[in-house]
Amino acid sequence: MPPSTILCVFCIFFFHLQTTRGKQVNCNTFTCGDIDIQFPFGLQGSNQDRRCSYYPSPTFQLSCQNRTQTILTLPNFGDLLVKSIDYESQSIRVNDPNGCLPKRFLTLNNWNLSGSPFKLNPIIYGTIPYNLTFFRCSSNVTDSFQLPLMPISCLSNGSNNFSVIASWSRPIVSSPLMYQWCEVISWANVPLPRLDMPMWPLWPDLNNDLELVWAQPNCRDCALSGQLCGFSKDNGLQLGCFPGSSRQGLSRSAKYGLAIGVGIPGLLCLIGFSCFICSKVRMMTHRRPRSTELPITISLEPIPYVMGLDGATIEKYPKTLLGESGRLLKPNDNTCAICLSEYEPKETLRSIPECNHYFHANCIDEWLKMNGTCPICRNSPEASSTLSFSSFSPTSPLSSSQ
Repeated sequence: MPPSTILCVFCIFFFHLQTTRGKQVNCNTFTCGDIDIQFPFGLQGSNQDRRCSYYPSPTFQLSCQNRTQTILTLPNFGDLLVKSIDYESQSIRVNDPNGCLPKRFLTLNNWNLSGSPFKLNPIIYGTIPYNLTFFRCSSNVTDSFQLPLMPISCLSNGSNNFSVIASWSRPIVSSPLMYQWCEVISWANVPLPRLDMPMWPLWPDLNNDLELVWAQPNCRDCALSGQLCGFSKDNGLQLGCFPGSSRQGLSRSAKYGLAIGVGIPGLLCLIGFSCFICSKVRMMTHRRPRSTELPITISLEPIPYVMGLDGATIEKYPKTLLGESGRLLKPNDNTCAICLSEYEPKETLRSIPECNHYFHANCIDEWLKMNGTCPICRNSPEASSTLSFSSFSPTSPLSSSQ
């Protein structure tokens, strides 16, 4: 077996081994709005096998409302609208379904994420939420820039001319100006991004999305490699990575790994297969019998042609001695067609019997020695008085004599 064939078989076997490692329940990836739902999350009412989601924690079961809104329900926080899920960083961005997250903080003053696998992303929010005081102030006060705090739009009521602002619980509460202009609504613990938090009294938008993270189940490596996470055995909670296409697309590292792992073996197989085809073509070319080139024979009919006349034949042509007038019977023949000179008295002329054309005897004699035809009409002399030759046949050897 050629080495190229062995290499191709090895590449195919290796690829098959990688793609068939482990077994997983056939789980579909669902979509609700712009959110792809896959392990560890499940979709309520989808009739999937329970092992298609991380069933030890029911919180991973999402719901889809009107096919456009993905809802995450937390035990001590209620329903939250899912804005995005990042399976590589194992994070999920949520907000209030009604678009007013600060109201949720006021309603649930002592809210917490206990009872769920999620927690606030410590890189963004730190570990402890900030205790803020919410005030209701007259709109003319907040609009006059006497208070530089930004109103919370979803809690303010423009028709009733009041705005809700939030600030540190201390020392603002003890300020007489705040009590004179505003009234305290409530206190609440609010997660604020510590990286974006400036000094008082400016605040980031309290209605920004919350970013939650989960640690278990740990499927980060599967997502980074472009594979799907799931239970690797029929029983137990052991997880594994399985081939599959994520609708979010492969990560950059997964693309590099796929290009190296598949591109290089594929290129080697292609090179080996090309060499194999080239060798076969060369073998067929060498085995093909060479065609014997036969000489091309062209048969031509003999073409007679007239050469010059001998002196005896030329002397048989009649001569004429011009008289004193130098005129001939035909006025148009007063010029020699060979030397283009007019005939003079006492000159000797010679005529060709076949056409009765006159020429100077010396001119026509030299002409007839080279060509046996009339210089004017090209009439040939009689066959008996010419030297006739046949054309050479290509099949006959060519010889010439000087």
